[in-house]
Amino acid sequence: MTRTRTDRITWADLPGAVRDQIQDRTGRVRGSRPAGGDRSDITATLDTETGPVFIKGAREGIFARSLRHEARVTPHVAGIAPGLLWQVQTDGWTVLGLEHIAGRHADYSPGSPDLDLLRAAVLQFQDVPLPAHVTQGVERHYGGLDALAGDSLLHTDLHPDNVLITPGRAYIIDWAWACKGAAWAEPAMLAFRLMAAGHDIASAEAWGRSFPTWQDGEPLTAFIHANADSWRQAARRDPQPWKLRAADLARQWAAHHE
Repeated sequence: MTRTRTDRITWADLPGAVRDQIQDRTGRVRGSRPAGGDRSDITATLDTETGPVFIKGAREGIFARSLRHEARVTPHVAGIAPGLLWQVQTDGWTVLGLEHIAGRHADYSPGSPDLDLLRAAVLQFQDVPLPAHVTQGVERHYGGLDALAGDSLLHTDLHPDNVLITPGRAYIIDWAWACKGAAWAEPAMLAFRLMAAGHDIASAEAWGRSFPTWQDGEPLTAFIHANADSWRQAARRDPQPWKLRAADLARQWAAHHE
């Protein structure tokens, strides 16, 4: 359940004023390597005089606002997420400069050793106090489901491309859609991600139960059915193959909990 935009720009396409402000912070940019993603107008690793820097930027609008939100969350998850080095806002653009992590995207398939590293990283950020500015509740994505309401910090978008694996640890990236909710919601959402990676329902839920915050019973069942409704609507609005597949998986999970 990953997706990549094809309409994004390169370093050379950024307005000159934006590039100048970035180079004021990094020194001269010697090269640029594009990266994946779908919620920024540019993501790239810059090779600079001061070393590699990962950038993500967007023109003013919903994605730029989400990047500014990410910039405020990131200091609260230091050591879990790549560090925020600087932020540029000029000429209608918001660009974040982030610590470059030399890692690979996570493998969520059955038996993957990455799952232990993922668990450790999620357990770590589940202990982070909710930042005061994070006020949006995760329940708004699930029909206002009251069972999801809470005051824990949630990432909410932990697909494998948002987890970087390095020797011995995982980094959680892309906090643009962080919100608050019940702590058990994160492992429940992750259980669904594991199903998308090939786990059966029993093994995905068993993995979720390894978190102390996991909840079985009515709250979980309500979430599972709200998740199916959410994906059904998403696939109907925009029937891309990955959304249709996610909707079918969500339907199967809900049927298992009838």
